[in-house]
Amino acid sequence: MPRADQHRIKAERNRLFLSTISVNNHPDWVVVVAFYTAVHLAERLRAAAGHGDSTGHDDRLTYIQLEHPDIHTHYHIVQNVSMLARYQSNSDFFNQFQCAEIPDRSIAQRLDPIEEYVTKWITR
Repeated sequence: MPRADQHRIKAERNRLFLSTISVNNHPDWVVVVAFYTAVHLAERLRAAAGHGDSTGHDDRLTYIQLEHPDIHTHYHIVQNVSMLARYQSNSDFFNQFQCAEIPDRSIAQRLDPIEEYVTKWITR
């Protein structure tokens, strides 16, 4: 079972990688990396609370909903956008998202609050 600090490091590395991806060239990868950053933030919360890693996306989402409802909506939206980018056609994705909106809608409005919450919760 990875420790909370291992999930922190992975989230930080994903966030650093996220800053290198061009939203104009790879908007789908921006949202996917944002989601996997959120995954490690959620797993960091679990590890810090003494829980084992999630068994999958549904288990993790349920944990967030029950134990950390303040970030549930943010997390769920990042997960859904990522699933749209990963599993649907490009036209489906671009019907809902314009490249210029992605940094604000997927990162500033969703991932940033998750990061802030996790940092505050871990250091309390």
